[in-house]
Amino acid sequence: MAGLNGILFTHVCNARFPLKKDQVDYGVYHNHTYSLMINGEPTGLIRPTRGIRQGDPLSPYIFIICMEALSSALHTVTQQPNLGLGIKICSAVDRVPCLLFADDCLLFYKAYQTSCCKLKNISDTFCNRSGQLVNYYKSTLTFSKNATSIHRKLVVGIFNISDSESLGKYLECPVFQQRPNRIRF
Repeated sequence: MAGLNGILFTHVCNARFPLKKDQVDYGVYHNHTYSLMINGEPTGLIRPTRGIRQGDPLSPYIFIICMEALSSALHTVTQQPNLGLGIKICSAVDRVPCLLFADDCLLFYKAYQTSCCKLKNISDTFCNRSGQLVNYYKSTLTFSKNATSIHRKLVVGIFNISDSESLGKYLECPVFQQRPNRIRF
């Protein structure tokens, strides 16, 4: 089972919703129609035949389910010791593998070959199963001061994404440039 339907079905089943594959198939791809207004008059019904598209009223909900699947996969991997995925906020909680904001995703990992390859594998698997793609033009890598130039080059090579000293601003706030303080926020 591949594509968006596969990731939806798998994630819905893992969440223990009482659905079967054919119910997810039918509900996602065949259970809605559209009507266009031309000169103020509704036209006949249009039944989509290629699944969910951008702008579809279901898109935000489908996106949330898909991102939950990605987040769950990343969280599962962070439980493996010494892999270097996720950041530790404090000793009493699990590592945080990512932060999701609307359609942005911040991933946290150490600049080691093993952690980068594992993260790349998770990303590729997610993209193949969901039909989502990483926009490499809009993606940026940023490193802590502890990362050596060798590690930086290794990571840039694995992901084929450019690096930057900072992530700039998000909602007019600087993203992870230094420790937060009152002046910055």
